[in-house]
This record gives sequence, C-alpha cells and structure tokens, in this order.
Amino acid sequence: MKNIHARISMKLLLVSLMVFGTSTVNAADCAATTTLVAGGSSGAICSGAAFTSGASTTINGDVSAKAAVTLGATSHVSGSVTAGAGFTSGDSAVVDGSVTAKATYTSGANSVVKGNVNAAGNIVLGANSRIIGSVRSGTGVITYGAGATVGKVLK
Repeated sequence: MKNIHARISMKLLLVSLMVFGTSTVNAADCAATTTLVAGGSSGAICSGAAFTSGASTTINGDVSAKAAVTLGATSHVSGSVTAGAGFTSGDSAVVDGSVTAKATYTSGANSVVKGNVNAAGNIVLGANSRIIGSVRSGTGVITYGAGATVGKVLK
C-alpha cells in the first residue's frame, strides 16, 4: 500500500511540474506573513496584504505582497521583491534580485538592489544607494540622493 501511495505522489508531482512548470510557488514554499520581527529570518514570503520586516531581517527567497513592501534597515532579501503598491527599504538594505512596485520605489541610504527596478510611480534613491541593473519609472521621475547610482535608466 505504501508503494502505491509513493507512485501516485510521484505521478502527481510530475504532472504538476509539466502543467505549472518548476517556478510555481505553492503554499508549502512560501510563508503567508505580513510582519517579520527585527532580527528575524524566513524563507520566501507571500503576503495577501502588505509586508513589513523589522531591522536586520533575513529572507531567503522571494517576497511577494498584494500591497506595499517595507524592508527594515540592514535587511537582506536573497531573491526578488514584488509589491502590489509601493516599495520602501531602510538604510543599508540589500535585495539580491529585482524589485517591482505598482507605486513608488524609495530606498534608504546605502541600500543595494542587485537586479532591475521597475516602479509604476516615482523612484527615490537614498544617498549612496545603488541599483546594479536597469531602472524604469512609470512617471519618468527618478530622484537621486547624493552619490546614488543606477546601471541604466530605461524609458
């Protein structure tokens, strides 16, 4: 009986990979979280509302929220961020992927995005912040803090 269940489970897994592909995130791979306390860590985050992390948090995976995403100072995301509203990062926050925001993008001083930034609203870069990839603002407005840099501005 155990062997039959194992075969059925394997067939279901293979069928789901063929139908949905390997990049599909399911509930088991993603924590339904709206707040991550300061100093906390988590795997991938899927929020049905806004998501806020405290200072010095670590997220090992992508962050996806239906509303705004706010990362505390010195937080680190090892993945991409998708915000259904605005995106804000505290000072010295790092995202090892791209950021997509359906409103404004605001970064704190010395923050780093190691991918592309695509915001429907304005983009405001804190002092000495860096975006390694390309940047696109839906409004065409990008405000640079002192020493802030981007890889390439797309229109």
